[in-house]
Amino acid sequence: MTPWTGRRTLPIAVLAVVLCAAACAPASGARATGQQPNPAAPAPVPAGFPSAGSSTAPVPSDAASSPAARPLPPAATSATQQQVDFLLARVAADPGDAAAQRDLGLALLQRIRETLDPSGYPPAEVALQAARHLLPGDPLVLVGLGGLRLGRHAFVDALKVGREAMRLTPVIPAARAVVVDALIEVGRYREAFKEAEALAADSPDLSTLARLSYARELRGDLRGALTAMRAAAASPGLAPENTAYVTALVGHLQRLTGDPVGARETYERSLRLVPGHAPSVSGLGHLALGDGDLATAEQSFREASAVVPLPEYVIALGETLEVAGDAEGARRQYELARAEIALFKANGVVVDLELALFEADHGDAARALELARAAYAETPTVRAADALGWALHRLGRDQEAAMRSTEALRLGSRDPLLRFHAGAIEAALGKTVAARADLRMALTTDPGFSATGAAEARQILGSLPG
Repeated sequence: MTPWTGRRTLPIAVLAVVLCAAACAPASGARATGQQPNPAAPAPVPAGFPSAGSSTAPVPSDAASSPAARPLPPAATSATQQQVDFLLARVAADPGDAAAQRDLGLALLQRIRETLDPSGYPPAEVALQAARHLLPGDPLVLVGLGGLRLGRHAFVDALKVGREAMRLTPVIPAARAVVVDALIEVGRYREAFKEAEALAADSPDLSTLARLSYARELRGDLRGALTAMRAAAASPGLAPENTAYVTALVGHLQRLTGDPVGARETYERSLRLVPGHAPSVSGLGHLALGDGDLATAEQSFREASAVVPLPEYVIALGETLEVAGDAEGARRQYELARAEIALFKANGVVVDLELALFEADHGDAARALELARAAYAETPTVRAADALGWALHRLGRDQEAAMRSTEALRLGSRDPLLRFHAGAIEAALGKTVAARADLRMALTTDPGFSATGAAEARQILGSLPG
């Protein structure tokens, strides 16, 4: 299973930017207070993001032909899209309107988090770079650029931009949040965890508490992560989607802490906030997998991928079909996932890590190793170590794989995917006791983490001696 949104920097980073924009930005009808626009040539006008009346995200042809597929809601019904359209008109009328360029970039980031449509990245980049040119001393512009870098998985650059924003205005929580995310995603965990604790203590709000939760989850403190995420979800949100997203993360942690009933209630609450909320629908699919209900899981993943054909949802559907015996249906979904991954890459998102895991499970293991090595060289995180170890395992190089798997678990993570990988590698090396412990942990923590992964974990457990 490819944890496409297991890396939560994009939604949370953008959420931090949105919260800070509301608290810190001047009204979009006036230029930024105290900042004089750069008198150089007019800034460019962003182009290419959908305008009102169009669908919110491109749907590849395979998704459109799915029996469960339905058109995305018109962009005109989105308050964020209406704000994007308003600001696009402002910028078209006056490309030198610095505040409008900045606010357009921030609004596009919010729209990306609502739709998970990577085609929003290029126009957001254009708008924010224009704002940076016009307002070189505005820290909020840098915060927006930092969130965009995180969303594109350019984590080293995000850290630089976040540090620059903090030098300008150390008190803006969103600038610190960009730094926390970037530190986590480049593998500098000690600094990241310290900063996350301090940030949540100084500015306890939806985005900072969500970061604290993720820091705890990475260390295996699932109860502590759930406590922080519940506090985050109880914070007032700026938009129903923001609250729905964090509420869905509460459901995710309830699944991991052995409370499927509570998780179901939480996902349903999120769906009442935002009908059709894809992360919540997908969460219900994973609960169904844990119950062994493949038909309901398939229906949920079809609905989630029809709303937003994100690789995570499409792959989950393919794996469910594969376990159900529909090899051709699974193949079609994997092809669709490849198209979606290509779309992310085309819009500037670095996908080496996610693609490595996908290739290891559903493609070319040698290619997976190449991609995993590239990801690890750039950002030696626990997830990169896991991907590298898994690719080595798929190639039968289990002694090397074990070293990377041990590295992946060095923080104490209880992530079922990492534990499944560790257990499979240990079993291949004849380490029966350790294999049994890790495989059981994976299946106990979340029996619905992956249709194919859970099936393989059960098969390996059943084959272990004793």
